[in-house]
Amino acid sequence: MKKNNTNKIKTDEQIEIKRFLLVLLGLIVIIIGIYFFTRAFVTKDLFKETSEINYTEGNVNYNVAIVGTMLNRPFKEYYVIAFSSEDNQATYYNTLVSKYMNEEKALKVYYLDLENELNKDYVATDDNYSKKFTSIKDLKLGSFTLIKVKNGKVDAFLTNEEDIKKELTVSKNK
Repeated sequence: MKKNNTNKIKTDEQIEIKRFLLVLLGLIVIIIGIYFFTRAFVTKDLFKETSEINYTEGNVNYNVAIVGTMLNRPFKEYYVIAFSSEDNQATYYNTLVSKYMNEEKALKVYYLDLENELNKDYVATDDNYSKKFTSIKDLKLGSFTLIKVKNGKVDAFLTNEEDIKKELTVSKNK
């Protein structure tokens, strides 16, 4: 038996398709190589286990207010107490509010931290703080301020510590 040698004849189109597939395969190999190179040497997370990643759960403190939202809280009547959390008297102010909150007929109290970046524009730099105000853009808060809000409007604006103590005695208010 004689073997029949048949030469395969390749057309120009077949040669071009073969070259295209080889170039495409080469590009895919190069892209995969670049991916693993960047994972291994640039971001250095190729060999790290994902269990090492720690996620922090976010939480929202509903007792904190900022100046821009202090008049639209969901209660009809409430207090906003403004003081700096870095003030030496901050613990005293917090205790004063806590004692008030333990009363039976206490209104809701929101804390407004004067150290918060969102409140910085409303903090008086000297003793030239507001005694009363008509619009929030004119407001300048002192180191310790109590604002009583009723129906979305300011009912009382107290900056004197003794007046604030009197206001926060529930038996006298109710």
